[in-house]
Amino acid sequence: MKLNPDGTHLNLIHSFPQHILDWQMYWSLKEAFVKAMGTGLAYRLDNVEFHHTNWTNIYVNMNGEVKNEWRFWLSELGKGHLVSIARGHPRLAAESYRRTLKRVDFGEEEYRFGLHLPNASFKLLTVDGLQLVAGFEADVEL
Repeated sequence: MKLNPDGTHLNLIHSFPQHILDWQMYWSLKEAFVKAMGTGLAYRLDNVEFHHTNWTNIYVNMNGEVKNEWRFWLSELGKGHLVSIARGHPRLAAESYRRTLKRVDFGEEEYRFGLHLPNASFKLLTVDGLQLVAGFEADVEL
């Protein structure tokens, strides 16, 4: 697919057959999962399956076993863009990734509370809007 500067290529995404859109949603979930694990694409993705009810109540099955310690959210940002969030216990992350975290030890109650926080919401902002949130104005002319 050619990426056009005017964004017209995005209209093609909405005309894709449902099985292609489903593939994009599964791939987005897998990307979120391997990033949360800290493994990247080195993780054996052929051992990971996602199950859902109309793209809600998403759970992961790894090597034939349901992993209840993970939660997933999938949102469409508009114009064919998807974002997925994977939330799991830091102890499940790769060792190299755990070393970068400030904290990995949580009591069971605190862990369960964090795991079941509501889905994150997204607000689309322009660059100007981001600058306002950050509290500064750019002095750069384009």
